[in-house]
Amino acid sequence: MPKIIDNIFFKMSKLHLNFGTTILAVKYKVPDETKRKHKVSIFIPVFNEEKIINRDIRTVEYIIRKLPTEYEIFIVNDSSKDKTKIIAQKIEQTNRKVKLLNYERGPTRRENLAQSFKWANGDIIVFVDVDLITSLRFLPDLIDQIILGYDIVIGSRYVSGSKIKRKPFRLIISLIYNACIKFLFRTHTHDHLCGFKAFKKDVILKLVDEMGYDKSLTRGIFWDTEMLIRARRHGYKIKEIPIWWSEREKSALYFKRELKTISYIFKFMIKLSKEKNGKS
Repeated sequence: MPKIIDNIFFKMSKLHLNFGTTILAVKYKVPDETKRKHKVSIFIPVFNEEKIINRDIRTVEYIIRKLPTEYEIFIVNDSSKDKTKIIAQKIEQTNRKVKLLNYERGPTRRENLAQSFKWANGDIIVFVDVDLITSLRFLPDLIDQIILGYDIVIGSRYVSGSKIKRKPFRLIISLIYNACIKFLFRTHTHDHLCGFKAFKKDVILKLVDEMGYDKSLTRGIFWDTEMLIRARRHGYKIKEIPIWWSEREKSALYFKRELKTISYIFKFMIKLSKEKNGKS
């Protein structure tokens, strides 16, 4: 029975059911006339996603089109080696709401994505991982919370109301990582790594400028964490919202790559300490 329930949830999560969006729109209601004053720029990073990019872009647009806010969608091609670029070009040619940003150096995991934010025409910036492992039923709330006054809004897998489907080993690693970061840097954040975030444009551009571009490409997935640490230091208002999240079936850990990221974290701690001492 638990396996059957898990399978049902997995299918629901991937379908991004419309009735879920309606429920959340009632709970976190922002007047339509207020939403019309804003434009949302959605960034979707892709790397070797030829099999799912068409489906996922259509899904994102299906959800965002139901909102009264104006929108644009950026596909950030992080140096894909398959036909992702060709497919993305065709999508761009047939949909005026979609723009392709192509990068030859990579994959960078977050560096090229962060540098892409400067092309946003909207005052609200959202990024969503292309595999849509976070149910898009929560996208309206992500945007609403920015309109309501928060500077950064994070989809969180580890707050009350969230649902998560993940292999136990990966879940334990994730919980340990987040607990360590929370303790070491006093972030007060439960989930630093989820690829489902929204920002005020001026806030994220300031943070990206401060963080710079990691030419060594060792920062990796720590980009999200560093951004949140720096945001806390600036006193930005950060909100975590519950989400439904289901691990990608072919998700894998690359220990050699993650070890490089760990070395970056230690260097960052030293750098942060120097920055702090320099201000005092």
